[in-house]
Amino acid sequence: MRAIQRGLDLGINWIDTAAAHGLGHSEQVVGKALKGRRDDVILATKCGLTWDDPSSGKVINRLTAESVRKEAENSLRRLDVDVIDLYQIHWPVPDSDVEEGWTEIAKLIEEGKVRYGGVSNFSVDQIKRCQAIHPVASLQPPYSMLERQVEADLLSYCARANASKFPC
Repeated sequence: MRAIQRGLDLGINWIDTAAAHGLGHSEQVVGKALKGRRDDVILATKCGLTWDDPSSGKVINRLTAESVRKEAENSLRRLDVDVIDLYQIHWPVPDSDVEEGWTEIAKLIEEGKVRYGGVSNFSVDQIKRCQAIHPVASLQPPYSMLERQVEADLLSYCARANASKFPC
């Protein structure tokens, strides 16, 4: 918590966590660290990785509307906030449930519990499927000096989408 607070003191204004990190513990730590400083930060977290039994430590992929809703409510509680700035689907698994999960995120945005929806580890096709339901505000792909595959298709798609005023 002190590291997060010191980061805020030094000008850090973005915190990205996920419910799956520590089976919710990461969000609890972030929530405590942000007490009284919520307006100083853009707060992002993720859904789609969940657990049925915390004692097992086993995380599973789930994108049903019911699960996304429950995960968002639990994240809001653990983070101790009224709204999540950026709520992202962590992994598009199972692929057959991407639209169902994204539709629920759109509902959370309409309700004011989430400001923006984003995706992580999605392909161009999966992003297009989401865009047909509700704009995708951000993309968090695997990208590093060693992993550059996204440069060929994903980043060029986002550049074209942005040029046409279609968020990505």
